[in-house]
Amino acid sequence: MPTTIPSITSSTRPGSPSAGDAYFETDTKNYIIYDGAAWRGFVNDGETLGANGYSLDLDGTDDRVELGTITALNSASAFSITCWVKVSSSAGTTKIFETSGGIYGGISIYQSTNFDFLLASGSSDYRAERYTGDLVRDDTWHHLAFTFGSSTAKIYEGGNLLTTATQNGSMVSATTATSGTTPHIGSSKSDSLNLLGKMDDFAVFNAELTATEVSNIFNGRLYNQSKLIHLYKFENNYNDSKGSLNGTPQGDPTFDSSDKPY
Repeated sequence: MPTTIPSITSSTRPGSPSAGDAYFETDTKNYIIYDGAAWRGFVNDGETLGANGYSLDLDGTDDRVELGTITALNSASAFSITCWVKVSSSAGTTKIFETSGGIYGGISIYQSTNFDFLLASGSSDYRAERYTGDLVRDDTWHHLAFTFGSSTAKIYEGGNLLTTATQNGSMVSATTATSGTTPHIGSSKSDSLNLLGKMDDFAVFNAELTATEVSNIFNGRLYNQSKLIHLYKFENNYNDSKGSLNGTPQGDPTFDSSDKPY
């Protein structure tokens, strides 16, 4: 006779689990198993969301991955983006992701003097900045999350909230990603400021992730399947593991066998 897997929520996981403990989370719609060190999650088709074997390797010159129109980012009142990055300490200003007009008309995530998550429409914007200098340009893997909702932009690193920004000026709620250049990973709209380093598990969500959901992704690779719309694992390909928006490489990006930490 089949055994029923007990149900919990992401906020009521056992505090002292044993290896092999398994549950179904009713809020994230994930099956989770404790492997003795961390919770591991599985999507509905049984595909593991744990560590994989490869990461995307970008040369900092002309490498990037172009995406088609991300519908969830058009006139969006809420969305989220998460990824792992390992940026070289010798990199200059680095764009992690950018859409359409970039810094003056879309979404731009980049490391310069500060670390910025910018949503712009004309001269007004939502800008979440982290004043730490080289937050990610240190040859170390970082898990980053960028969320937007309720007129608030947030940056997370390693599952922890770094900074929050509310509306500045007359910024409209739309974040158009259809005009100008296509959304792309690893460079700016002008094909400059390219990322020198590695990228992995780039994900797009059609809602603002909660702090618990961001922590779940960092600590247990548990993606809320009802909110996740695109996932790029970069396992020797540019395929969208969740949706149907496969990426197109530009330049000559490669795949490196040194995957993210876990």
